[in-house]
Amino acid sequence: MSANDLTAVSRSRAGGVGSSETRRRKSMRRSRRWMLPALIAIAYIILQIIGRPTLAPANDAYRYNQAALQLLGDSPEQAHRTALKAYCHDKTRREANSHGLKPENLRDDAAPYPTPGKGFSACMAESADGLKPLSPRYERIFDVRPGFPVLAAPFVAVFGAGSGLLVTSVLFTVVGGLFAYLLLRAVGAPVRFALIGQAFFYACPIGWWGGYPLTEGPVLALIMTSLLGAWWLFNRRLTAGTILLAGSMVVGTAVKYSTFLLVAGALAAAAMVCLALVAGTRHRGTYLMAALNVAVVLGIGALSMHYNLPGSTETLQDTFTDHFAQPDVAAPWPMLVELNGNYWTHWIQEQVRSPWLVAAVGLGVWGLFRHSRALGWIVLAVGLTGIAAEIAHPVDSQGDRLMLNVWVIAVVGLPLLLSQLIQGRVDRERVPQLPVDGTASESRPVAQSAH
Repeated sequence: MSANDLTAVSRSRAGGVGSSETRRRKSMRRSRRWMLPALIAIAYIILQIIGRPTLAPANDAYRYNQAALQLLGDSPEQAHRTALKAYCHDKTRREANSHGLKPENLRDDAAPYPTPGKGFSACMAESADGLKPLSPRYERIFDVRPGFPVLAAPFVAVFGAGSGLLVTSVLFTVVGGLFAYLLLRAVGAPVRFALIGQAFFYACPIGWWGGYPLTEGPVLALIMTSLLGAWWLFNRRLTAGTILLAGSMVVGTAVKYSTFLLVAGALAAAAMVCLALVAGTRHRGTYLMAALNVAVVLGIGALSMHYNLPGSTETLQDTFTDHFAQPDVAAPWPMLVELNGNYWTHWIQEQVRSPWLVAAVGLGVWGLFRHSRALGWIVLAVGLTGIAAEIAHPVDSQGDRLMLNVWVIAVVGLPLLLSQLIQGRVDRERVPQLPVDGTASESRPVAQSAH
């Protein structure tokens, strides 16, 4: 072998070793990159475990438990009894905790709280025929939402009816926070600010309601995946964006079709606004995003007509008849207008006293549009579906829950605003040290441009 051949072999071996070392370092960096998001997610799970005794029993959870248990093979009677046991255990625990929190109940002459067994037995006896309300029209509202029971069934099989739904909701909330992190990274936020967005997702009311055995956990997770899919389509990642957005819409429709009818309509409208007003978005990805969401809206409409799904009129009757316990009202729409006037007057008064939602959303909108008008329109549109849901169902006791989508604006926008303000300050401090001419700015995709 010649000297040249030996040199070539030596270089080849060195290159192979160097390539292997590079791959190993990249793998380590990727694992480290996910370490902090994983730790934040684990912290949220631990907090939910600690805080579980404070949860109030959920009437809706009883019905979702029934559906999940029947999917697992229980008869309707078995499913009812098992789901009712889980509800009554939660109710008894909650009442016992509330009894101990009242100062007057700590007096020596105070009436003792009934033993947990008696409270549980009374609850079971009271709802032996089913948990009220018992109207078939009310039951149908849950029958046409098979997605959550299907998602929860494996966890109900493992953890039981008492914990299975809760585990499902918490895990989906965790996934939603991780997708908030991925979305912020995809739009160009530095890691530390994407982590702030993930943590805020868990700390704001999204995380609060995501800790209940209800549909909010899966719904908000699927909304975040929808936003990431939409953003990928804006940035010409056609295959990945289409799969993620379409998959999110299909699963979301099965979980809560009314919410994803609004979300799909909002994303379609945002795409059309961007096509008209935002330079650089007139390409196949944006047209595909608009067409896909229009197809979802039409598809949900077709399903609603074919299966006679409960619509807005039925929702209004549910609202004004105390879940169909009273006769239907003759003119629900004028009553809705009047109720909205009362509700929003009260809501504004509350916000004046404690304007955290308005401040967080306002700053979030500022951060979004400073960063990217395309991103601003799609996140704002989805966030406003929370306002639309509240207008359709202006019930004060459910206000925070129904308006939950609005917080998505703050989750994405606030970290971007912090990044812009802090990075701008750093850049200003560095200006005297930078060369005046020949400074190249980092290129970004067109859809991320603020102009």
